[in-house]
Amino acid sequence: MRAVQSVDRFVEDRRARWARLAQLVTDARGRVSRLGAAEVLELGELYRVATSDLAIARRDHPRDVVTERLNDLVASAHALVYSEAPTSARRFRRFVASEVPATARAGLPFTLVALAALLLPALVSYGAGVLAPDVAATALSEESKQQLAQRRPGSEIPLEMRPIAGPLIVANNVRVAVVAFAGGATAGVLTLFVLVLNGAALGAVFAVLHDTEGSGALLTFVLAHGFLEISAIVLSAGAGLQIGWAMLHPGDLRRRDALRLAGERAIRVLLLTVAVLAVAGVIEASVSPTLLPVWAKLLVGATTGAALWAYVLLAGRPPKVSAG
Repeated sequence: MRAVQSVDRFVEDRRARWARLAQLVTDARGRVSRLGAAEVLELGELYRVATSDLAIARRDHPRDVVTERLNDLVASAHALVYSEAPTSARRFRRFVASEVPATARAGLPFTLVALAALLLPALVSYGAGVLAPDVAATALSEESKQQLAQRRPGSEIPLEMRPIAGPLIVANNVRVAVVAFAGGATAGVLTLFVLVLNGAALGAVFAVLHDTEGSGALLTFVLAHGFLEISAIVLSAGAGLQIGWAMLHPGDLRRRDALRLAGERAIRVLLLTVAVLAVAGVIEASVSPTLLPVWAKLLVGATTGAALWAYVLLAGRPPKVSAG
């Protein structure tokens, strides 16, 4: 039976060469030509050894944070060792088909924290609002409550406004995602604050509309685009939390190296969320405010949401390493 080396021993035996590889990647600043001849040879050797270390880490410690950070280090070194023109079609295909989903997958623990920070306040706010309607009523102005209560499917966005509503919706959603992402620079405090605030506000709105036709109308409206929109927000916020975590817990890397690697990873996820929010904005402007039946809107939302998460969870997965 194969003995699995403890993660502490695994890291301790390899810490020095990982640190050296990270230093070479930092010194290269994206171009291997900035390194001397001896350093280029050293980079290649350390990269090959690190890929072997990563295979072992994925086999023996797949859920440990050290595997995630080693994966980022190997990815950064790979970009130098096998450098291609930034705009090459091959590089772009690999970026979209493999690097982006793999990065989003590696950050799933942070994404789940972001989802909890959004949904738990929403549930608490909704429950408290239903139990104490008078308190919930103070969360919205009278004008807002009347507008929400009078909503009817198909009337949310006037037909003549829909062509220009899409870009405005996308811009607003991207702004929220970027704020949640940038909040990572505050050690994640701002990111969590944005999530909790928006979650509580969402719960309060549904609590105010509880037992009214407006509640059903609002839920019907968000069915088509809500899955994508919430997914994009929590992915972006999760990327911000990764930056905050690297700031507080750099692990075996120097803090600036940990932040740089976390930043590279987070930017990939942010690009994904911008693309997802663009699709969600188009759906929100062209499908959500229509008189399509509820099942059709739910089908659109469930299909697009499932497509996104299939991409995140399945695309670009490396072949499994045999336990041999």
